[in-house]
Amino acid sequence: MKRCLHEKKRKNLIIVIFLLIPLLLVSVLLFEDNRTPQTVASKVEKPKTEITVLEAVNLAYPSALKWNKNAQLLDVINIDLDKPGKSIGSNGKRKYWNVQFAVPDTNLHFLVTIHEGEIDKTTDLTNKVNSPIPKEQFIKLSDINYDSPQLLKKAVKKGGVQPGKEWAKGYNFNLYKDPETNITQMVVIGWNSDYKKMAAISFNANNGKLLK
Repeated sequence: MKRCLHEKKRKNLIIVIFLLIPLLLVSVLLFEDNRTPQTVASKVEKPKTEITVLEAVNLAYPSALKWNKNAQLLDVINIDLDKPGKSIGSNGKRKYWNVQFAVPDTNLHFLVTIHEGEIDKTTDLTNKVNSPIPKEQFIKLSDINYDSPQLLKKAVKKGGVQPGKEWAKGYNFNLYKDPETNITQMVVIGWNSDYKKMAAISFNANNGKLLK
């Protein structure tokens, strides 16, 4: 029994890491794209602003609804663009986010990129998505009763996740819905104690409970 639980936990961790890596790569690629005045915010100097997962969702949602009135939240992840530092994400907030939306059971797909508390870029990804996204993967706002600062405190108290140093810096956050369990999960991602492997702790975003 213990071995089965261990294997299941390991499998879930691998799934989270595979979710994280492509999204981080997409983030960097989009950041390097040539930007146009229609999709990129003004480059006027602004104070650096960190926001939570839920704040990123609330900031991005109006743009998604403007793109398509039937848009629903698909997932949220912070972008690893920060310079190395000791306190990155330690308050449950990050400066850079990707918030993805889509229309259920279609390939209509939309990305909102946030830099320093402001929408930096919006990208229609419809032509890059080949298959319809099933409705089971979408997140309702009513599913999110716990935000990243609250759940980070629980993760730190539990132990086992250290802030990254050079890559996947600080504490990282991912919000998505597991279609198999129908649970909206908020994941705190970092590294293990010897910084040799990535580590993650998942919570039910609805009730704040640790997912084993």
